[in-house]
Amino acid sequence: MALRSPTQERWLRFYNEVIYEAFPWAYNALDRLTFGAWWNLVRRALDYVPPGGRVLEIGFGPGRLQVELARRTRLCVGLDLAWGMCRFTRRRLERAGLSSRLTRGSVFALPYPGNTFDTVVSTFSLSGVPEGKLAMREMVRVAANGGRIVLVDIGLPANSNRLGTFLARLWEYMGDYLYDQSILMREAGLEVVVYEEFGPGDHVRVVVGEKQAVDS
Repeated sequence: MALRSPTQERWLRFYNEVIYEAFPWAYNALDRLTFGAWWNLVRRALDYVPPGGRVLEIGFGPGRLQVELARRTRLCVGLDLAWGMCRFTRRRLERAGLSSRLTRGSVFALPYPGNTFDTVVSTFSLSGVPEGKLAMREMVRVAANGGRIVLVDIGLPANSNRLGTFLARLWEYMGDYLYDQSILMREAGLEVVVYEEFGPGDHVRVVVGEKQAVDS
């Protein structure tokens, strides 16, 4: 795994500490600026979240997906590293008349017991952390036996087309990591049941892994 350059580290500090933390409304405006294209990428995760269960969303950001998850599930929990996003999303849920248990925390030390959630969801978050294997192990730990991990994230397109490769490399240039999420899932003991590339140049993918059920 390549280390981030000093320039990338400075940019990410600015992004995380200023834009993401202090101005969550600016991040939320991304959907308007892309004429709904960003939400169309994120919302693909909903197709793979069974209704009525217990769901954890990691890196919920401004909370649009969190609101939809809270509407569809029995128990909705969210975790994000930024206080600003926690406050913004809590207000968003309140305006919608919904409730969710939001926590500020790290994916490397999820504050939940093992085998808790039927579904763990993460959209465009795993690519932002430097230790994908550790993050995946934590997600698998808190997933219930027979549960699933649903990821929507970036990656190099399988057909190596120029547009998708350029866009994926652009994310990498900005400091994100181009993981093969299906490999991370298999290494953590999951069975990959969905792998679909979509978005501009197929540089976005939805990957679903299922945790083996344990007979009692």
